[in-house]
Amino acid sequence: MIFFVQKHITDKLHHCIWYYKTLSPIRWNLLYKKYSKQKVQSKKVVLYSPNYDFMDTSFNCLLKELKERDYDIQIINTHKNNAKNIENFIKQAATASYIFTTDDSRLIDFIKFRKETKIVCLWHACGALKKFGNSKVKYWKRDFFLRRMFFFYKNLNLFTVSSPACLPFYSEATGISLKKKIIQPLGISRTDIFFDENFIANCKEKKSSLTDKKIILYAPTFRGGTFSKAYTPNFIDFLKMKESLKHDYVILINRHPGSFKSPYTIPESCSDFAIDVSGKYDISELITISDILIGDYSSLIFEWSLFRKPFLPLVPDMDIYGKGFYIDFESIIAPYRCNNTNDLIRAIKNISHYDYSFLMQLKENFMSACDGKATKRILDMIEAMPNKTKRS
Repeated sequence: MIFFVQKHITDKLHHCIWYYKTLSPIRWNLLYKKYSKQKVQSKKVVLYSPNYDFMDTSFNCLLKELKERDYDIQIINTHKNNAKNIENFIKQAATASYIFTTDDSRLIDFIKFRKETKIVCLWHACGALKKFGNSKVKYWKRDFFLRRMFFFYKNLNLFTVSSPACLPFYSEATGISLKKKIIQPLGISRTDIFFDENFIANCKEKKSSLTDKKIILYAPTFRGGTFSKAYTPNFIDFLKMKESLKHDYVILINRHPGSFKSPYTIPESCSDFAIDVSGKYDISELITISDILIGDYSSLIFEWSLFRKPFLPLVPDMDIYGKGFYIDFESIIAPYRCNNTNDLIRAIKNISHYDYSFLMQLKENFMSACDGKATKRILDMIEAMPNKTKRS
């Protein structure tokens, strides 16, 4: 009992200190006011990654286009809520003409930015699959007080999605009215890479140096609810897969970045068949070089639909996953749903009879704006915005 009380007090104290140091809106705005005494620099851009220690790969195509347009680019992340990194973001943002991010962020939401600065969310996911934000039934049960006081996405000038069909879903999730014209179906910037001939050629070279067999990509989303509890599901018997498929295939495992800290073991005897490549390749490269995707509830299915390649959903926990979907995902994947390794082996051995119609439907409905020109459209629109654009 004493231990429980001590732990409870310690946890609460830690949370208070963490909040004071890194989540204080008053402190952030005072810093912003201090640094915004300087003029906004017309060609200054901040690429902000709130969830990674490195530059978010969703910025890759944007970075290239910004360099061609001769912008001064600052790349900043605050993933560890380090006070120094947070202050650096505020300092750079105070004089930036444009700020790009790929996710929601307390920093973006809490600061009262000057109107000369345009803020763009290049949303990290394509299509509309798992519910998020306001769309989630249990949304307000976490950080109740903070989320009632400060609503995410209110400071954005532009929020990009992959097709017009996504608009009502993202409006519901973000609370941004479609009347404001902030959510725009301009395409997802990072998908432009799939239309780059040099990129495709480089991927083919990487594949040839990696293996002469067909590649199965296993890319599950994490389980556990939050990044602090995240882990990779262990649904595949790699020994059994190797026995049946080793002559024609290799499997590349790409775990969700949020689950990297959680252990994931592949039998040593399968080291020449099942290879964990997590963090070693960009997901765009893996999509391009792979022949079959074993996935689950990740929005990766939408990017995959740009290619005519089989998708096998491994979803034995569908009934308990509990995230909720914007579309009737269970019915859509029903013909190829796999619940275990035997199902996967059977499906792969019959892959020549795969019916691509549902993938083509997803592409048509949810990826229509991803045509290799999304980044240019996004920059053209944000550059054309007047200085006194109202935010949501």
